[in-house]
Amino acid sequence: MTRPKHETAANALRLIPAKWAVAVVAILIGYVLLQPRLNQWFGWSLPSLASLVGDEKPAAKKETVSKTVAPEITKDFSEPASKTREKVSNDADDDYPLYGFLSEVGRNRYESPAGLIYGSGSEEGHRLKHIARHLEDQPDRPGSHGVFQGTMKEFLVAIDDGFTRAKKGGKGTKKEENGDSTVYEATFDKTIGFQGGQSGGRKKKPPSKKIRIVVRGESLITAFPF
Repeated sequence: MTRPKHETAANALRLIPAKWAVAVVAILIGYVLLQPRLNQWFGWSLPSLASLVGDEKPAAKKETVSKTVAPEITKDFSEPASKTREKVSNDADDDYPLYGFLSEVGRNRYESPAGLIYGSGSEEGHRLKHIARHLEDQPDRPGSHGVFQGTMKEFLVAIDDGFTRAKKGGKGTKKEENGDSTVYEATFDKTIGFQGGQSGGRKKKPPSKKIRIVVRGESLITAFPF
């Protein structure tokens, strides 16, 4: 019968002089105490004494769990925190992955069903971030600040609706060329927002039924109730 390795080591200590045995034991004790600290301090991977003598039990093999996670749009174009955030996974609607309404047509470029392109630009870095500012009032902003009452998706739908009707010259719409930009205006049957900012605040935030949309080509520059 094969003897355990720790018994073999103990027998080996009995064969050497006592003073050397004491020294060996002292060294082993010092190694046991210092091994974890040396690994921590210097990033070493010194083996434990148990592993050196072969008495360490192998670590249990971790069971790998396979999970299928739907990819999610991670770009932060959502509306302010006070409103419901709409995180839409790519496989929720393959045609309209962002807000369930916009389709991705390039790097940081998104297209609406009406053909409006939302891309990089504006002080905020992206047109979607820019129009998201019109989902909340800014009471300290000089002048008037049009606020849309609804979610980001509802705002995008309203922009598409107003743009489509104004482009066709429908009733209650207006179109005006301004340099290399085109300004569209459209009236809705119901209130879609209110006038905020300092000017709107002084007027007790009058309701808005109109939207103004500024585009350059097919690229949206800004949109807001007025």
